[in-house]
Amino acid sequence: MPIIFARVDDRLIHGQIVQAWLPELNVDEILIPCSKGKETCLNRGLLRLSLPYEYELTILDSRSCARYAADSKRRIFLLMGSLQEFTELIEDGLQIKTLNIGGMHFKEGAQKLDENVFLDQDDKRFLKLIRDLGIQIETRAVPNSQSISISEAIP
Repeated sequence: MPIIFARVDDRLIHGQIVQAWLPELNVDEILIPCSKGKETCLNRGLLRLSLPYEYELTILDSRSCARYAADSKRRIFLLMGSLQEFTELIEDGLQIKTLNIGGMHFKEGAQKLDENVFLDQDDKRFLKLIRDLGIQIETRAVPNSQSISISEAIP
């Protein structure tokens, strides 16, 4: 499977992605899965403008995304806006070994785990499910920052 890196970041494409991660990862494409029915809600034009021209951008529902990734010949950066979207991909058959959490910003009732990572009860439930499947979970804003294992922070 050509997924080079998988990241949850509620901002999707932004400066850290473009300036730090893309040059580090040597990928061809950003693949963004969306919860069923939400794929038309994303502003594709704005996301495309945020991404340098040499990278492809593909936005699909989670079921199509898992199949697309399995069949692709490109080097893929899988970028999700939520842990729920990642969990849907896993349920649809995506197999992956590691997940990076880049940004899950403050929301009501959320607990601060790291500078840009706040977890509510649903997030913790998704993280436990992901961890229990043997997927390594870390939080790291940019490639040269210190990695913090989230798996150990979830009881």
